[in-house]
Parts: sequence; C-alpha cells; structure tokens
Amino acid sequence: MTAAEAPCPEGTGPGPSGSQAGKGRRWLLFALGALVFFGLTNFSLGFIAEKSAGDPGASVKAAMILWLGTGLLGVGGAVFLLFSGRGFSGLSGSSALLLPVAAGLTLALGMLLLKASLAANPLAKGPIVAITSSNSLVVALLALVFVGEKLSPWQWAAFMTIVAGIVMVSLGGADGRFEMVGYALAAMLLFGLTNFFLKLAGARGCDSLAAAVVLWLSVGVCGLLACASYWLARSRWPGLEHSGLGWLALLAGVFLGLGMLGIKKAVTRGPAGPAAAVSGSNAILVSLLDLGLLGHWLSPLKLAGMLAAVAGIVMLALARPLAKGRDS
Repeated sequence: MTAAEAPCPEGTGPGPSGSQAGKGRRWLLFALGALVFFGLTNFSLGFIAEKSAGDPGASVKAAMILWLGTGLLGVGGAVFLLFSGRGFSGLSGSSALLLPVAAGLTLALGMLLLKASLAANPLAKGPIVAITSSNSLVVALLALVFVGEKLSPWQWAAFMTIVAGIVMVSLGGADGRFEMVGYALAAMLLFGLTNFFLKLAGARGCDSLAAAVVLWLSVGVCGLLACASYWLARSRWPGLEHSGLGWLALLAGVFLGLGMLGIKKAVTRGPAGPAAAVSGSNAILVSLLDLGLLGHWLSPLKLAGMLAAVAGIVMLALARPLAKGRDS
C-alpha cells in the first residue's frame, strides 16, 4: 500500500478547486491551535525563568518537569484510547509506532537544548528563539526531499513572510551577546525532525490522536529518566524555587502536548513547512502575554514582525496549492 493509499483519516488535503480548496485549508486551523498552545508553553517557561532569577538551573529543571506534564497527558490519552475501544489500532505496523516515539525523543531533547542555551545566556533570548523557530525551513526541505511535497510560488512567498516575521519578533527583544549558536542550531534541527516525523507518520496513515499519545508518553519517559538521574546526582527530585512555578511547568507540559496534537493534524492535512511556520509564530502570542501580564513593552521591530507573520498567515489562508498534475 502506498502512502497515498494509506487509510489516513486526516488526509493530506484535497485539490485546489471549488469547495475542496476550502476543505484543504482546514490544516491552518490546527496550526493556529498549535500556535496558541505553544505560545502558552513558551510564555509559561519564560515566566518561570523570570521569576526564578536566583536559580540558574531553573530553565533545565522546568524542562524536566514539563516532560512529566506531557507524560501525564499521555497516560490520560492512553486510558481514553483503551476505554473508548479505539486502542492504538490507528498505528499500522511497528514503523508507524517508531515515528511518534522518535518525534517525542527529538522534541524532549530539543526543549532541553533550548532551555539550556537560554539558561547559559538569557540576554540572547531573541536570537536563540529566532533560530529555533526557523525549524520550519528544515521541515519544508525534508518534506520536499523525502515526501515529495511541493509548494506553489504563492505558498512559498507566504511561508517566507512568516519566517521573516518570526525572526523580526525574536530579534526585537534581543539584548546582549549571542554565544549559544551551537545549542540553538541543534535545537532547531531537532524541532525540524520532530515535525517531519509527524508529517511522515501522517503520510503512512497514522491516526493523529494515537500518534500524539505515543509522542506524549515518549516525552514522559524522558522526564522520568531525567528526574531519576537528577535524584541520583543530588539525592532529591528537581524542584523550582516556588511550588507554584513547579505546577506551572507541569501545566506547560500539558500545553506542549496539546500543541503537538495540533501540529500533527496540521502537517498531516497540509504542507509541513508552512504548518510549522504558523505554529512557530507563537512568538506573537508570547509577546502579547509579556505585554499584558508582565509589562514588557513591544519594540517597533517586534510590532513589524508580528504584522509580517500575520500577513503571511493570511496569505497562506488565501493561497492555492499546486495542482495535482504539477505536484506529481
């Protein structure tokens, strides 16, 4: 059975004509949902870092607790699948199971590297986020090479507009030296692999919810191993300065898991690169929450980047994909 014939409930989106074109753009709604959840995740982690100024390892410990939160979501999802009678039948074959497991591992490691780079040089937050958020370029390239997914010129224009907007928003808050380029680039590649693995899983007919639950559990296992290692080294479990921040990190893990479900549906139904770019625009939501809740003013560059990213998303909503004949 080929990827095109695989029984994938979400599909990869119909052709560009008539009502089918509108139906084929539903992936954008899931990408926007992922944007919201990823924005809540990143804002929560940024809030924890800001309120834990006396703890230089807060970002790394928050990442460990975040993994546990995602794992708890996975346990709840697994219970739901089992008691609903659906089970994990939506994952056809061992190779289909390995893809969401691999996505969970790369996601967990990418989050750790991101938080480690931010902890090492908090003043370089803007450039670091700009690099890691550009993982959509990696996703688009991998999808083109391995899945044969092509974009129309208008989609490429919208895609690059969003990426430019993300970079402008991130650089708008840049301050200080930027030294952690290696960690940031590694995190970008890992996030790109995560989203590509989910795209490949969708192309092979993996049910989105079942794949997301496996990913959540995979991240949770990373959290258990990390916390156990921390306990062996320090004789205590990782904890933040205030218990409320620990609960917030756990909640951020739930937000991250829900965002990954949204991006799984988005990259399955639509183009992987643009879907990852839309979800990567969560820097807009983070900036707005920073303004409303923490009083961090928006620089002109941030505002320009937000407008560019929104314009790119609107362009994607209006863009027509390549006709099937041109994409074959």
